[in-house]
Amino acid sequence: MKTSKLLLLIAMLFFSVVYSSCDREDTPEPMLDDSFYATKLGGSTKVSDPLNSGQMVEQGFLNLRTVVINTVTTIATNDGGKYDALQPYFSVLLREVGRNQTSGLNMLVMDFTEFLAEATGANNFTYTGLSMADAHNPAKNSRMNGKINNADYNLFVQAVVEGAAQAGITSNDVIGPVGQLLESIRQPIVQRADGEDLDLYTRLGGSGLVSDPENGSELIEAGYIPLRAVVTETVIVIATNEGGKYDDLQPYFAVLLAEVGGGETSGFTALVSGFSDFLAANIGSQNITYTGLNMADAHNPMVNPRMTGLISEADYDLFIGAVVEAAINLNVPESIIGEFGGLLTSPGLKGAIVQG
Repeated sequence: MKTSKLLLLIAMLFFSVVYSSCDREDTPEPMLDDSFYATKLGGSTKVSDPLNSGQMVEQGFLNLRTVVINTVTTIATNDGGKYDALQPYFSVLLREVGRNQTSGLNMLVMDFTEFLAEATGANNFTYTGLSMADAHNPAKNSRMNGKINNADYNLFVQAVVEGAAQAGITSNDVIGPVGQLLESIRQPIVQRADGEDLDLYTRLGGSGLVSDPENGSELIEAGYIPLRAVVTETVIVIATNEGGKYDDLQPYFAVLLAEVGGGETSGFTALVSGFSDFLAANIGSQNITYTGLNMADAHNPMVNPRMTGLISEADYDLFIGAVVEAAINLNVPESIIGEFGGLLTSPGLKGAIVQG
């Protein structure tokens, strides 16, 4: 996503602020003395809201909201890849904003601002969202993609400090106490051990639902979208067969290629969805299951009439080469490609497919 597009969307969003909330069982006491909001952040003095023409806003709330907006923008634009590790947690939000859907962004910014306002001593704002533990638990919050570890929480705090600096807030009298506030809520937020990696599906976008870019009326798991894209591109790479690179794979796709050449795409759609489902189910999707033939039967012409021959090891390696080429075409990170390669070359999967 281009930086300019994100900034424009955020600016457009706050010209029509909508205050959103979720049910929460507990309402914490202010974590900082109420004088902090009044003396360090600007307090309840009303000023014109620069993002809502004709409306007034508390100076303290405005300063906090500016820091939150800057923080989200800093993470989302991710200049230089500094915040690569935080991208998976925001996958649902980033895909929404990329499609000009800003309600989730609005909710995140307003909830976090209200939380900070109440925690720093504001008298006129109350955070009514999920508890910090539930808000950062994917099992309780469908918009949360993956559990945070200490290193990533530290990186998030760094983004907050950077967002504050962009707002001209650099005094230790402010940054220090806010840092202590963020440290005080570390325990319920950090729910993943430092040595435990996020699974591959989570890093691709996870199980959070977003609009399907191929069918706007349907919802789809965010992590499924890049999987389907790679599978689709793989079939296209093999079918176009530039330079005859994949000549040896053409016989296996004879039925499919003949159908597509005749304008029939149902087999192509079934292949893409089936392989995508298989990959999603095997790399961490919480909801998608593969219901097709097992890998041995799917690649056995005696069981699957769409399969025209038994695959040799050399041809399977060539197929993996097509998957890698497709992923490179789609700018998939090298580390992710390597993990896909590990799955495709695993003895169980390769042993079931290679039968020739």
